[in-house]
Amino acid sequence: MNITYSDTNNGGELIQEFTYDADRTDGLVVGISKAVAEVTDTPLEELPPLQETVDCDALESLFESFSVGHDIAQVQFPLNGCTVRIDTTGTIQVYHSKDQLAPDGSGY
Repeated sequence: MNITYSDTNNGGELIQEFTYDADRTDGLVVGISKAVAEVTDTPLEELPPLQETVDCDALESLFESFSVGHDIAQVQFPLNGCTVRIDTTGTIQVYHSKDQLAPDGSGY
């Protein structure tokens, strides 16, 4: 999978951000799992199945329905002690549990 990783500081909150390319990866669901595995230093096979948190087929269908880079949409959900935020620009952001965000981007 081709992902680009960067640490950024957003208002004092550590964000670990990955960029996925839907045309070059195993798919969005695998990209999310790999990003969380990297951030939490957990082997991929030890993560809880993403399907237990979110409907993976619906998630992929939703993102396939948008024109990447043109239509902006995002989805956020908890996974393995993190908050995962993905958007149609090809970005997967993984926030540590202490930095979880509300849907409007503010802290809880």
